Amino acid sequence: MNHHSKGLEFKVGLFVVAGLLVLAALVVQFGRVGEGLKTYYELTVRFPDASGLLRSSDVLMAGAKIGRVAGGPRLAPEGHGVIVPLRIYDYVKIPIGSRFTVGSSGLLGDRYVAVAAPPGKPTEFFSPNAQITGTRETGMDDLTREGGHLVKDLRDTVQNINGTFTRLNEEALSPANMENLKSSIDRLNQTTSTLAESSKKIDGVIEKADATMAATKKAADDVQVAIADARKTIQAATELFREARTGNGLLATMLTNQGVARDLEALISNMRDHGVLFYRDSARRAEERAAREGARQPQPTPTATPRPRGKRR
Repeated sequence: MNHHSKGLEFKVGLFVVAGLLVLAALVVQFGRVGEGLKTYYELTVRFPDASGLLRSSDVLMAGAKIGRVAGGPRLAPEGHGVIVPLRIYDYVKIPIGSRFTVGSSGLLGDRYVAVAAPPGKPTEFFSPNAQITGTRETGMDDLTREGGHLVKDLRDTVQNINGTFTRLNEEALSPANMENLKSSIDRLNQTTSTLAESSKKIDGVIEKADATMAATKKAADDVQVAIADARKTIQAATELFREARTGNGLLATMLTNQGVARDLEALISNMRDHGVLFYRDSARRAEERAAREGARQPQPTPTATPRPRGKRR
Protein backbone atom coordinates (compact mmCIF):
# COMPACT_ATOMS: atom_id res chain seq x y z
CA MET A 1 0.00 0.00 0.00
CA ASN A 2 2.80 2.37 0.93
CA HIS A 3 4.81 1.29 -2.07
CA HIS A 4 1.86 2.00 -4.35
CA SER A 5 1.33 5.47 -2.81
CA LYS A 6 4.95 6.41 -3.28
CA GLY A 7 4.86 5.50 -6.96
CA LEU A 8 1.72 7.57 -7.52
CA GLU A 9 3.24 10.57 -5.75
CA PHE A 10 6.35 10.27 -7.92
CA LYS A 11 4.30 10.29 -11.09
CA VAL A 12 2.31 13.34 -9.97
CA GLY A 13 5.47 15.20 -9.06
CA LEU A 14 7.07 14.34 -12.38
CA PHE A 15 4.00 15.62 -14.22
CA VAL A 16 4.06 18.90 -12.25
CA VAL A 17 7.75 19.43 -12.98
CA ALA A 18 7.17 18.84 -16.71
CA GLY A 19 4.33 21.36 -16.71
CA LEU A 20 6.48 23.96 -14.92
CA LEU A 21 9.26 23.46 -17.48
CA VAL A 22 6.83 23.95 -20.35
CA LEU A 23 5.42 27.06 -18.68
CA ALA A 24 8.91 28.44 -18.18
CA ALA A 25 9.74 27.82 -21.82
CA LEU A 26 6.60 29.63 -22.88
CA VAL A 27 7.41 32.55 -20.64
CA VAL A 28 10.92 32.78 -22.03
CA GLN A 29 9.68 32.43 -25.62
CA PHE A 30 6.74 34.83 -25.57
CA GLY A 31 7.50 37.05 -22.63
CA ARG A 32 10.05 39.75 -21.86
CA VAL A 33 12.27 37.39 -19.90
CA GLY A 34 14.01 36.04 -23.02
CA GLU A 35 14.94 39.46 -24.21
CA GLY A 36 17.31 39.91 -21.30
CA LEU A 37 19.45 37.19 -22.74
CA LYS A 38 19.91 39.00 -26.10
CA THR A 39 22.43 41.72 -27.01
CA TYR A 40 21.42 45.12 -28.46
CA TYR A 41 22.79 48.35 -29.88
CA GLU A 42 21.10 51.67 -29.27
CA LEU A 43 19.66 54.24 -31.69
CA THR A 44 18.14 57.63 -30.87
CA VAL A 45 15.16 58.75 -32.91
CA ARG A 46 13.70 62.24 -32.80
CA PHE A 47 9.95 62.42 -33.38
CA PRO A 48 7.81 65.56 -33.74
CA ASP A 49 5.13 63.82 -31.64
CA ALA A 50 5.30 60.46 -29.86
CA SER A 51 1.98 60.51 -28.02
CA GLY A 52 0.98 57.04 -26.78
CA LEU A 53 4.48 55.55 -27.25
CA LEU A 54 5.55 53.82 -24.01
CA ARG A 55 8.68 52.20 -22.71
CA SER A 56 9.18 48.59 -23.93
CA SER A 57 6.99 49.24 -26.97
CA ASP A 58 7.95 47.12 -29.95
CA VAL A 59 10.16 48.21 -32.82
CA LEU A 60 8.93 46.49 -35.99
CA MET A 61 10.47 46.19 -39.44
CA ALA A 62 8.23 44.78 -42.16
CA GLY A 63 6.02 43.40 -39.36
CA ALA A 64 8.89 41.56 -37.57
CA LYS A 65 10.11 42.62 -34.15
CA ILE A 66 13.70 43.93 -34.27
CA GLY A 67 13.91 45.64 -30.87
CA ARG A 68 12.06 47.69 -28.32
CA VAL A 69 11.77 51.20 -26.95
CA ALA A 70 14.41 51.61 -24.23
CA GLY A 71 12.75 54.55 -22.48
CA GLY A 72 9.84 56.93 -22.58
CA PRO A 73 9.91 59.97 -24.87
CA ARG A 74 12.03 62.86 -23.56
CA LEU A 75 11.55 66.48 -24.59
CA ALA A 76 14.23 67.71 -26.98
CA PRO A 77 16.69 70.30 -25.57
CA GLU A 78 15.45 73.07 -27.89
CA GLY A 79 11.82 72.22 -27.13
CA HIS A 80 10.78 71.03 -30.61
CA GLY A 81 9.80 67.36 -30.66
CA VAL A 82 10.81 64.46 -28.39
CA ILE A 83 13.75 62.04 -28.27
CA VAL A 84 13.05 58.30 -28.06
CA PRO A 85 15.89 55.76 -27.35
CA LEU A 86 15.63 52.42 -29.15
CA ARG A 87 17.37 49.09 -28.51
CA ILE A 88 17.89 47.11 -31.72
CA TYR A 89 19.03 43.49 -31.88
CA ASP A 90 22.70 43.11 -32.80
CA TYR A 91 21.98 40.82 -35.69
CA VAL A 92 19.61 43.38 -37.34
CA LYS A 93 21.19 46.01 -39.57
CA ILE A 94 19.03 48.99 -40.51
CA PRO A 95 19.89 50.58 -43.89
CA ILE A 96 20.62 54.29 -44.01
CA GLY A 97 17.61 56.12 -45.46
CA SER A 98 15.05 54.00 -43.60
CA ARG A 99 11.94 55.81 -42.38
CA PHE A 100 11.03 55.62 -38.66
CA THR A 101 7.38 56.29 -37.82
CA VAL A 102 5.18 55.97 -34.73
CA GLY A 103 2.39 53.57 -35.71
CA SER A 104 -0.66 52.13 -34.02
CA SER A 105 -2.14 48.61 -33.92
CA GLY A 106 -5.60 49.46 -35.21
CA LEU A 107 -7.53 52.51 -34.17
CA LEU A 108 -7.29 51.87 -30.41
CA GLY A 109 -4.21 49.59 -30.31
CA ASP A 110 -0.81 50.11 -28.68
CA ARG A 111 1.77 52.39 -30.23
CA TYR A 112 4.95 51.04 -31.76
CA VAL A 113 7.90 52.21 -33.85
CA ALA A 114 7.76 51.06 -37.49
CA VAL A 115 10.90 50.97 -39.63
CA ALA A 116 10.52 51.05 -43.45
CA ALA A 117 13.65 50.23 -45.42
CA PRO A 118 14.39 52.24 -48.60
CA PRO A 119 13.92 50.55 -52.00
CA GLY A 120 16.87 48.83 -53.62
CA LYS A 121 19.75 46.85 -52.23
CA PRO A 122 21.20 48.54 -49.11
CA THR A 123 24.92 49.36 -49.01
CA GLU A 124 25.23 51.42 -45.82
CA PHE A 125 23.70 50.85 -42.39
CA PHE A 126 23.19 52.89 -39.23
CA SER A 127 25.95 52.61 -36.70
CA PRO A 128 25.22 52.28 -32.95
CA ASN A 129 24.15 55.48 -31.11
CA ALA A 130 23.18 57.16 -34.41
CA GLN A 131 20.80 60.16 -34.32
CA ILE A 132 17.78 59.66 -36.61
CA THR A 133 14.78 61.89 -37.47
CA GLY A 134 11.43 60.11 -37.50
CA THR A 135 7.78 60.90 -38.32
CA ARG A 136 4.42 60.07 -36.83
CA GLU A 137 1.45 58.43 -38.53
CA THR A 138 -2.10 59.63 -37.97
CA GLY A 139 -3.88 57.62 -35.32
CA MET A 140 -7.25 57.54 -33.61
CA ASP A 141 -6.37 60.35 -31.25
CA ASP A 142 -5.29 62.50 -34.18
CA LEU A 143 -8.53 61.71 -35.98
CA THR A 144 -10.45 62.50 -32.81
CA ARG A 145 -8.64 65.80 -32.40
CA GLU A 146 -9.18 66.73 -36.05
CA GLY A 147 -12.79 65.60 -35.75
CA GLY A 148 -13.23 67.97 -32.82
CA HIS A 149 -11.90 70.87 -34.89
CA LEU A 150 -14.12 69.80 -37.77
CA VAL A 151 -17.18 69.67 -35.51
CA LYS A 152 -16.36 73.16 -34.21
CA ASP A 153 -16.01 74.51 -37.75
CA LEU A 154 -19.24 72.75 -38.71
CA ARG A 155 -21.03 74.27 -35.75
CA ASP A 156 -19.79 77.75 -36.70
CA THR A 157 -20.92 77.18 -40.29
CA VAL A 158 -24.37 76.07 -39.16
CA GLN A 159 -24.67 79.16 -36.97
CA ASN A 160 -23.72 81.37 -39.91
CA ILE A 161 -26.30 79.62 -42.10
CA ASN A 162 -28.96 80.07 -39.43
CA GLY A 163 -28.10 83.74 -39.15
CA THR A 164 -28.26 84.12 -42.92
CA PHE A 165 -31.68 82.47 -43.12
CA THR A 166 -32.89 84.58 -40.22
CA ARG A 167 -31.84 87.80 -41.95
CA LEU A 168 -33.31 86.49 -45.20
CA ASN A 169 -36.67 85.81 -43.54
CA GLU A 170 -36.69 89.11 -41.67
CA GLU A 171 -35.39 91.38 -44.43
CA ALA A 172 -35.58 89.92 -47.91
CA LEU A 173 -38.70 87.82 -47.37
CA SER A 174 -40.59 90.31 -45.23
CA PRO A 175 -44.32 90.77 -45.97
CA ALA A 176 -43.71 94.18 -47.54
CA ASN A 177 -41.01 92.84 -49.87
CA MET A 178 -43.15 89.85 -50.80
CA GLU A 179 -46.05 92.18 -51.62
CA ASN A 180 -43.72 94.33 -53.76
CA LEU A 181 -42.46 91.20 -55.50
CA LYS A 182 -46.03 90.09 -56.20
CA SER A 183 -46.89 93.52 -57.62
CA SER A 184 -43.78 93.43 -59.81
CA ILE A 185 -44.72 90.01 -61.15
CA ASP A 186 -48.26 91.22 -61.91
CA ARG A 187 -46.88 94.25 -63.77
CA LEU A 188 -44.51 91.96 -65.64
CA ASN A 189 -47.42 89.78 -66.71
CA GLN A 190 -49.36 92.82 -67.89
CA THR A 191 -46.34 94.12 -69.77
CA THR A 192 -45.86 90.72 -71.40
CA SER A 193 -49.50 90.65 -72.53
CA THR A 194 -49.26 94.19 -73.91
CA LEU A 195 -46.06 93.31 -75.68
CA ALA A 196 -47.73 90.28 -77.26
CA GLU A 197 -50.61 92.43 -78.55
CA SER A 198 -48.17 95.01 -79.86
CA SER A 199 -46.23 92.27 -81.59
CA LYS A 200 -49.39 91.16 -83.40
CA LYS A 201 -50.05 94.75 -84.54
CA ILE A 202 -46.47 95.14 -85.62
CA ASP A 203 -46.78 91.95 -87.67
CA GLY A 204 -49.75 93.45 -89.54
CA VAL A 205 -47.92 96.72 -90.12
CA ILE A 206 -44.89 94.82 -91.38
CA GLU A 207 -47.08 92.84 -93.82
CA LYS A 208 -48.64 96.07 -95.12
CA ALA A 209 -45.23 97.65 -95.37
CA ASP A 210 -44.01 94.65 -97.34
CA ALA A 211 -46.98 94.95 -99.72
CA THR A 212 -46.38 98.72 -100.09
CA MET A 213 -42.71 98.16 -100.74
CA ALA A 214 -43.57 95.56 -103.38
CA ALA A 215 -46.03 97.96 -105.08
CA THR A 216 -43.50 100.80 -104.87
CA LYS A 217 -40.86 98.58 -106.39
CA LYS A 218 -43.23 97.65 -109.23
CA ALA A 219 -44.09 101.35 -109.80
CA ALA A 220 -40.40 102.20 -109.81
CA ASP A 221 -39.80 99.47 -112.36
CA ASP A 222 -42.65 100.90 -114.53
CA VAL A 223 -41.15 104.38 -114.20
CA GLN A 224 -37.81 103.03 -115.31
CA VAL A 225 -39.46 101.40 -118.34
CA ALA A 226 -41.32 104.66 -119.17
CA ILE A 227 -38.11 106.65 -118.83
CA ALA A 228 -36.38 104.21 -121.16
CA ASP A 229 -39.24 104.52 -123.71
CA ALA A 230 -39.16 108.33 -123.40
CA ARG A 231 -35.44 108.29 -124.03
CA LYS A 232 -35.98 106.19 -127.16
CA THR A 233 -38.74 108.57 -128.36
CA ILE A 234 -36.57 111.63 -127.75
CA GLN A 235 -33.69 110.00 -129.58
CA ALA A 236 -36.02 109.15 -132.52
CA ALA A 237 -37.38 112.73 -132.58
CA THR A 238 -33.87 114.10 -132.43
CA GLU A 239 -32.88 111.92 -135.38
CA LEU A 240 -36.01 113.02 -137.24
CA PHE A 241 -35.29 116.73 -136.74
CA ARG A 242 -31.68 116.18 -137.67
CA GLU A 243 -32.75 114.47 -140.89
CA ALA A 244 -35.37 117.22 -141.51
CA ARG A 245 -32.74 119.90 -141.23
CA THR A 246 -29.97 118.21 -143.16
CA GLY A 247 -31.76 115.60 -145.33
CA ASN A 248 -33.34 115.68 -148.80
CA GLY A 249 -36.97 114.74 -148.11
CA LEU A 250 -40.18 116.78 -148.27
CA LEU A 251 -39.96 117.88 -144.64
CA ALA A 252 -36.39 119.08 -145.11
CA THR A 253 -37.43 120.91 -148.30
CA MET A 254 -40.34 122.59 -146.49
CA LEU A 255 -38.15 123.67 -143.64
CA THR A 256 -35.34 125.00 -145.81
CA ASN A 257 -37.17 126.21 -149.00
CA GLN A 258 -39.57 129.14 -148.41
CA GLY A 259 -41.09 128.86 -151.90
CA VAL A 260 -42.20 125.30 -151.40
CA ALA A 261 -43.63 126.30 -148.08
CA ARG A 262 -45.66 129.10 -149.70
CA ASP A 263 -46.92 126.75 -152.44
CA LEU A 264 -48.05 124.24 -149.85
CA GLU A 265 -49.81 127.00 -147.92
CA ALA A 266 -51.57 128.13 -151.17
CA LEU A 267 -52.61 124.55 -151.96
CA ILE A 268 -54.15 124.13 -148.55
CA SER A 269 -55.96 127.49 -148.88
CA ASN A 270 -57.37 126.58 -152.33
CA MET A 271 -58.54 123.17 -151.12
CA ARG A 272 -60.26 124.82 -148.17
CA ASP A 273 -61.99 127.45 -150.32
CA HIS A 274 -63.07 125.44 -153.42
CA GLY A 275 -62.72 121.75 -152.59
CA VAL A 276 -61.30 119.03 -154.79
CA LEU A 277 -63.89 119.12 -157.58
CA PHE A 278 -63.95 122.87 -158.07
CA TYR A 279 -60.31 123.46 -157.36
CA ARG A 280 -58.94 126.80 -158.57
CA ASP A 281 -55.73 128.50 -157.85
CA SER A 282 -57.40 131.59 -156.42
CA ALA A 283 -54.70 132.10 -153.84
CA ARG A 284 -52.05 132.80 -156.48
CA ARG A 285 -54.38 135.12 -158.37
CA ALA A 286 -55.10 136.98 -155.17
CA GLU A 287 -51.43 137.40 -154.57
CA GLU A 288 -50.81 138.65 -158.10
CA ARG A 289 -53.74 141.12 -157.88
CA ALA A 290 -52.46 142.36 -154.56
CA ALA A 291 -49.04 142.79 -156.07
CA ARG A 292 -50.42 144.80 -159.07
CA GLU A 293 -52.52 147.07 -156.85
CA GLY A 294 -49.54 147.71 -154.73
CA ALA A 295 -47.51 148.74 -157.74
CA ARG A 296 -50.24 151.22 -158.97
CA GLN A 297 -50.52 153.20 -155.75
CA PRO A 298 -48.51 156.52 -155.99
CA GLN A 299 -45.54 156.92 -153.84
CA PRO A 300 -45.81 159.72 -151.27
CA THR A 301 -43.69 162.81 -152.14
CA PRO A 302 -41.64 164.35 -149.44
CA THR A 303 -42.81 167.83 -148.29
CA ALA A 304 -40.32 170.68 -147.93
CA THR A 305 -39.90 172.07 -144.52
CA PRO A 306 -40.43 175.89 -144.49
CA ARG A 307 -37.42 177.86 -143.46
CA PRO A 308 -37.87 180.20 -140.58
CA ARG A 309 -37.89 183.89 -141.46
CA GLY A 310 -35.30 186.09 -139.93
CA LYS A 311 -36.11 189.30 -138.04
CA ARG A 312 -35.42 192.61 -139.69
CA ARG A 313 -33.14 195.04 -138.10
